[in-house]
Amino acid sequence: MVDRKVSDGGTAALTEMGGQAAQAHDLGPLPDYVGYNLRRAQVASFKHLDRIAGALELSPGQFSLLVFLKANPGVSQKSVSHAFGVDTSTLSPVLAMLSARGLVHRKRASHDRRNYAISLTADGRRHLADMRAHIEAQEALMGDALDPGEREMLLRMLRKVAAALEPG
Repeated sequence: MVDRKVSDGGTAALTEMGGQAAQAHDLGPLPDYVGYNLRRAQVASFKHLDRIAGALELSPGQFSLLVFLKANPGVSQKSVSHAFGVDTSTLSPVLAMLSARGLVHRKRASHDRRNYAISLTADGRRHLADMRAHIEAQEALMGDALDPGEREMLLRMLRKVAAALEPG
C-alpha cells in the first residue's frame, strides 16, 4: 500500500495487486492517526529489512532477542519475557526455534531446575553480527531521510508515546 495525495487534498491509498495498481480509496482520518503512521513505518521498516537481510532468516523481534541475550548471558526465560513484555508461553516457541537453529543455548539453571539460563552460541553471535550490520545500514538510511536533530527528536517522542501507553 502506498499513500498518495489526491487532488481534493485528502489522502488516498493505492494498492498493488498482481503488479497492477488498483483503484484508490479514501483512508478517511487514518493518515492523521499516530498509531496508523507508527504501524505504516513499522511495516515499511520490516519489509525493507527482509529485502536486505532476508537470507539471515531473523525477524526484527528475533534480532532484538539476540541483542538482549548477548548483553545478558545466562539470563532466565522469565527475565527475558519480563524485559520484552510478553508471557513465557509466547517466548518459549521462539526460543525453541532459535535453539533448534543453533543460535541460542538453553541450560537448566543450577539454582532453580525449573528455569533455564539462556545464552547465545557462537553461531548466534555470528548471526547477530551479520544482522546488526544490516540493521545499522537501515538505521543510517532512515537517519538520512531526516533533517539534523530529527532522529533524536523522533526517538524521544516515540519513547514518550510508549511510556504513555504502557500499563502502570
